[in-house]
Amino acid sequence: MEKKLLLLIFFHLLNNSSASVIDSVCKATQDYKLCNESLTSNPYSANEDDKGLARVMLYMALHKTTHIIVYVKRMMIENKFPDYHSVCEECLQVCNKNYNFILHYFVLNAIKYFEVDMYHDATFAIGLSGLNVSTCAYACVKCNTFNLTNRSNEYAYFVLVVGDVIDFLY
Repeated sequence: MEKKLLLLIFFHLLNNSSASVIDSVCKATQDYKLCNESLTSNPYSANEDDKGLARVMLYMALHKTTHIIVYVKRMMIENKFPDYHSVCEECLQVCNKNYNFILHYFVLNAIKYFEVDMYHDATFAIGLSGLNVSTCAYACVKCNTFNLTNRSNEYAYFVLVVGDVIDFLY
């Protein structure tokens, strides 16, 4: 019985300590709620320190980027437009190129910089990923078929918060 009680207390303290690290990191961001919900919903955050939480957020940005690429490619396959140069087809082509560029030149570099403790460069790279989604957002303004403008804006805002979490390290 004593062992169970000690184990219960240990896990309670462990859970509260990770919650307090998440809380302190997220208070330093532009959007506490987005940061907190993102980190608490991710099981990898549970036992991380502030650097581990920044890593989790970077990998969430990577996941969001690849998810958008998969969505765009699926829409390109599923939607065959009668007019080859339709606004929506152009939107998808621009977004496909744009997000692949973002993935390979900004997000992956942000992760690479982060892993060698180049936090300023990691923040800069992830921030640039958010700035570069505007190409996709602008290309899709006249295409109401897809929700790429909103997805791009949500991504851009999310990576601002990721940058804030990395900034917390230095």
